[in-house]
Amino acid sequence: MFTVADMLELPVFAGHEIAAGKKGTGNRVRFIDFIEIPDPSGWCRPDTFSFTTGYAFRNNPEQICRIIRVLSAGRAAGLGVKLGRFISAIPSQAFSLADELDFPLVILPKGLAYAVVSRTVMREIFRSERSCRDDAGELLSLFQLEQDPVGLLESLKRQGWESSRSVWSLQWENLPPQRPALPPPRAFQYSANSSLRMLVAQLPGERADHFVEFLKCCLPQQMERQSLGISGPAPLKNIVQSFAEARVALQLGAQLGFDEGVFVYSELELLDLLKKNRPPAELQEAAARCLRPLLDEDAKKHSSLAQTLRVWFACDGSSEKAAQRLHIHRNTLLYRHKRIMELLPLNRYGSTPFRLALFFLYAKNGAGGES
Repeated sequence: MFTVADMLELPVFAGHEIAAGKKGTGNRVRFIDFIEIPDPSGWCRPDTFSFTTGYAFRNNPEQICRIIRVLSAGRAAGLGVKLGRFISAIPSQAFSLADELDFPLVILPKGLAYAVVSRTVMREIFRSERSCRDDAGELLSLFQLEQDPVGLLESLKRQGWESSRSVWSLQWENLPPQRPALPPPRAFQYSANSSLRMLVAQLPGERADHFVEFLKCCLPQQMERQSLGISGPAPLKNIVQSFAEARVALQLGAQLGFDEGVFVYSELELLDLLKKNRPPAELQEAAARCLRPLLDEDAKKHSSLAQTLRVWFACDGSSEKAAQRLHIHRNTLLYRHKRIMELLPLNRYGSTPFRLALFFLYAKNGAGGES
């Protein structure tokens, strides 16, 4: 079992001070978290050691007492505070409270970097849990993916997740204010750190646009004013690539100029491949994936939605001009446009990814007609 005392013996914590709650240093540590919000109650979970710079209570340092009470009541492992940048001292009543609750309150070394802490501590937690057979049924954090993907897949399998199962991989840019919860029978797993990762089982035939609407309905607080990257659906065994794609989707959203929103890798993949200077064949395949909802509809109903969108873009969004070029009635054009808007997230990204996708699609297939 990996404890607070074990964690503080790691070289990265050299120079720390256990300011109060020393009797609790035998508390088990299975997770770490970084708290920079004034109310951690929505994220408090057992066996978690939390770190803070005090930013959330910089104007009211006494608020740390409430945080200690919430964490202790939630059976958290302890709290580490980094002084200097936002708060210069911890109120004396916080020490008394931590001693009373046997809750470890640690003053961290000033030069401690959160990135190093996250990597080092989670690696040691993983090593400890791998060596303890009595932990065989416990789920490892999704943030251990990069350190040991095989171990995480084994852990998920013990929880009933088969490697061939088709899943969505979700990566938040920041930590939302509430834990996620989805209604049954939808299977999901999540892990919180300084951000949030989540696995969600795909329903049969579920498309990205359906999944995004499902999330908006079920997780309104977790998606409000947040940036979320989504990859999938893909087999669980491809989890490393899937979460990498979800992170790339977040980056692409930011590069497109968005401060918040939902960014689906399959819809933005073409931009990623263009940045990487990939061959034309790969770009054309990505273009087809981006436009898949339209292409599937065209194949199924013998419609011309992809061509309609291309002409509509060329006419700068003028329904009248597009209808003339396509030799169809304006009402027919408006019906097609309404259906296109239902199938593609034009309101989410604007036209750029889809203009590019149409360019590469028609570069492959030839210019074609406009009927």
